Amino acid sequence: MGRISLVGLLALILAGRIAAQELDPDPNRVFVTPLKWERVAGAPRDVKSADGTLTILYLEGVYAEVKASFIKSGGKQPIGLNLNEGFVLRLGTWSRTEDDILIRVQSREVVREKQLLKLICKSGGDSSCKPVPEGPLPGPLTTNTCRLERPSPTHIADTIVCSGLVVDHASKAIDLSDLPAIVRQVVAAQKKESSAGGR
Repeated sequence: MGRISLVGLLALILAGRIAAQELDPDPNRVFVTPLKWERVAGAPRDVKSADGTLTILYLEGVYAEVKASFIKSGGKQPIGLNLNEGFVLRLGTWSRTEDDILIRVQSREVVREKQLLKLICKSGGDSSCKPVPEGPLPGPLTTNTCRLERPSPTHIADTIVCSGLVVDHASKAIDLSDLPAIVRQVVAAQKKESSAGGR
């Protein structure tokens, strides 16, 4: 009985470690749009920020895309993903196609944490502006076929070109902040919902 309990305990520990390793982003699978850096008012000269989109193609086939702001300071510190100023997260899946230079991405908007709202402004006599109405979450599922430019065995490609989105392999380290934890949390919630719905 003691031996069985020990084996069971070791199996649980091993399963916990494997689960903890799931959805850990590989730096070779992190891509970002070209960032246009601007100096941050009131901050030291070497502190700059930029708005952009970051994508992660997880080994497990999960696709994550976040629109957020980025921050960098001088020196050899990594670029920081700034989720404090609001962000929009899309999640889904990615897979290779029969063609070596194409991948298929299916994703939907799942989280909106943003402070800056898009506005619709009327021209003419009434120059009032109203926020653009946002749809419910999760948003509709979209499918995109993306082209891999200069495919690589280490980092998938130098550039990934999708309809409306072009991202380059992150050549400089990016501190992903809380993004991996948020992705794991949303994926776990989705799995729980789909398993409850299948009962």
